[in-house]
Amino acid sequence: MPNPPASVSAPPSALSVNTVAELAAALGQLRRWARPSAADDPPTLRALADRTGVPLATLSNALSGRILPGTRVVYLFARACGLPDDDVTAWTEARQRAADSRRSRRRASAAPATAALPAPAAGTAAILTAMPTPVAASYLTTLPPDQASRYLTAMPGDAAADCLRAMPAHVVLDCLTAMAPATAARLLQADNLVVAADHLQSMPPSAGQAVLAALPCAVAARLLYEMPRQNALTLVAGMPTGWKTTLMADPALPTALAIEVLFSANYTWATSVLDTIGTARAGKIIASLPPDAAAGLLSGLSSGHACELLTRIPAERAGRILTEADPRDAAALLTALPTATATAVLAALPLNEAATLLAAIGAGHRHRLLAHSEPHRARALRTTIPPPRPPQTATAGTHRTASAATTPGAASAGAHRPAATTHGTASAPAATPGAASAAARQTAATPDARAAGRERKPSLSRVSAPS
Repeated sequence: MPNPPASVSAPPSALSVNTVAELAAALGQLRRWARPSAADDPPTLRALADRTGVPLATLSNALSGRILPGTRVVYLFARACGLPDDDVTAWTEARQRAADSRRSRRRASAAPATAALPAPAAGTAAILTAMPTPVAASYLTTLPPDQASRYLTAMPGDAAADCLRAMPAHVVLDCLTAMAPATAARLLQADNLVVAADHLQSMPPSAGQAVLAALPCAVAARLLYEMPRQNALTLVAGMPTGWKTTLMADPALPTALAIEVLFSANYTWATSVLDTIGTARAGKIIASLPPDAAAGLLSGLSSGHACELLTRIPAERAGRILTEADPRDAAALLTALPTATATAVLAALPLNEAATLLAAIGAGHRHRLLAHSEPHRARALRTTIPPPRPPQTATAGTHRTASAATTPGAASAGAHRPAATTHGTASAPAATPGAASAAARQTAATPDARAAGRERKPSLSRVSAPS
């Protein structure tokens, strides 16, 4: 154990401690007193955990005032803070006074909590509340689950939660399943998150979903995050649509889990969620998605909402999403974005990809974006943007020669005007096969962008969300 601190002040006294809250406050004062000198910081809880061998979470609970620490925890904590053995005894006695005080309060609160129940249940619950927790838990373990759950429901919440912690896991599971969902939800909230999540995922699906619906949404989100993902998604899949939408909007649901919930649903619900939840939350989800999946979701939103989400994510990420979108959608979004945002998006993209996006929008808007770009970037983009094709002019078949028909423009024109080849001179029929072949090759080399966009939309169900 460490030597006593080099502090000029006397250690705090535990003689006035009578409750759990007072014990927690006194332990906090003892930790602050344990500084090596006035200029040093108190020892951290992690350092005290290393000295005592007590888990960090247990020490944190002891100083929170919510949970009564064990006698051994108080003893080791006081020794680690530098108290001599003679003084440590006073702290373990203070812990016992806090335990006695809590037991007395439970006896006082047991009567009003059970007054509305039938006399046998009320009386048994009051007796169990007054018993030491290990004895009460041992008795409840011998009862049928429905009877034990009635007694636990009648007991004060902290007493019932203490009993559940002392009971075997399979008995706890049976009791939680047998009691009303609201009661089970209340008791789970009094337990450690990891333990509560384990109980919830082990319950029959219908019972677990009923308890999940009775929990505050923020608590439900944290419990789901503590479960294996497949178990969490199985529970969420059976919940009502309105509840799932509320869950997605809650900031307590980590973005990684929100994405997996989104991917587990259909495309229509996913886009409706992005329309319903706040813009900041939706923007964070879009920014965390793979670019092709984000592009597919944005294509199902209104142009105004999609642009609002794109303005909330980093420019480089927004650019990657636009390059994965349907060309017509990308052009419409780039045109609708605020000029400053669109310019930043283009600046974050490689030159060729930025030039391709610019080539797809109207000339007036393209010139405006180039005017707001850095001069050297604008010059490079102007030289990289593909020039527009010259407009096609209609010509009669009698004036087309075989050499003209071999150019892509003439071939395309010939392919789309069969009447000209029908009424042309003797040279025109000879050029018709070449023109039709060139048109067919050009059509094969240029896939329908709208078909590509329709193929990308369902990517929400094909792309796995990032962890």
